[in-house]
Amino acid sequence: MLTMRVFDTMGAAESAVAEKFCNLNADQLEAVRGNIKKVTVQDGLSEHDFQKLLPHWGSFASVAFANLGRKKGLKKDRLPVSTFVAQVNLLEGIASDQAEALTNLFDAKWQEAIVACVCSLLQLPSAESAALLAFLQKDKSSNLTNMITSNRLLGELVHLPFKHLLSSKKSIMPKLSGNTTLLTPVAQLAIRSHIPVEFRDKWQLLFSSNQHGSSFSQMAQRVDGQGPCLLIIRSTKGHVFGLFASHGFVSGPTYTGDSLSFLFSLSPSIGIHEATGFCKKYCYLNQQQETLPNGMGIGGSSDDNWPLFLSEDYGSGIACANSSAFEKCDLAGEKHFEIHTLEVWRVGPPPAVKQTEKSILDKDPQAQALLELAGKKMHSTAYRDPAPLLSDGEDD
Repeated sequence: MLTMRVFDTMGAAESAVAEKFCNLNADQLEAVRGNIKKVTVQDGLSEHDFQKLLPHWGSFASVAFANLGRKKGLKKDRLPVSTFVAQVNLLEGIASDQAEALTNLFDAKWQEAIVACVCSLLQLPSAESAALLAFLQKDKSSNLTNMITSNRLLGELVHLPFKHLLSSKKSIMPKLSGNTTLLTPVAQLAIRSHIPVEFRDKWQLLFSSNQHGSSFSQMAQRVDGQGPCLLIIRSTKGHVFGLFASHGFVSGPTYTGDSLSFLFSLSPSIGIHEATGFCKKYCYLNQQQETLPNGMGIGGSSDDNWPLFLSEDYGSGIACANSSAFEKCDLAGEKHFEIHTLEVWRVGPPPAVKQTEKSILDKDPQAQALLELAGKKMHSTAYRDPAPLLSDGEDD
């Protein structure tokens, strides 16, 4: 019976194998072994086996095969399975392990290889491929380990090349409840990687100017108190940009949120602009006030020096490039912009429904019945809190 050397002694030396591939658990090792056996029964992997095992790598499967063979000084046309599994193990490890694996497999072409894998797995068009590559190439660090540590999106994408071999079903894309014309797949990837983990998986459309009209009051009503959210704008000049509100927007004279909030650019290029910590005024929503700003914004200012602000008179906004509240960015390409399209998405679960204090009549049904029999009007029912604006999963 033909076997593969890396797994020859799984029964007799299980602990030794586990120690050698310490970043993989038993189920992952078993999944890798099963997938390898589907493509070969030989004692090693050929270039053709590599291509069958890693179809979403495209031409980079051959690149990786040649690089590993050269680095290991192999003179045969087959690569030991242990060498291959070692790379899987490294990519599931810490940043320095991941950097080693990417260099072993792809050398200087690791960014292009990651993008090719992502776009093949997610079936993204070429324009998205270019946008993702440009985003990854913004980091000019010469140290790959540092780059993986500092770039949150890259930290997620490095797990994708071998994801299918590990039988991992975890998605890197959010599940959208609603239709979008502003959030491209790569934009979703970039934003998702920068928001807290508990808000990454389910996004619910709260407001869309395409669906709900050009109304600030309509938007404010749908957004108010709905929890963490994304505000995305396309200006009439074609720039697409927005913000993540870590605690959402609550109508009133005070600010909400914290330094987890950030600004982002989506077009003409993708960028994440984090809070500097110099300003504690984050998310703001108010309207119809005489002495306070009327509109929605972030990084508040007493004048018109907001990093991003939408006027209560729907249609116009401010985006200042030199605010101290966030990293320097020119979101709209101009300080005063006009809105073409606007969307607001709640991220994560819906807010808990507030439990209001019961009326004395609710607590005493018998008293309520006696009043009704006597023909007394139930005045208190007119002052109950309205039902929540949106239920979870509603698709407007």
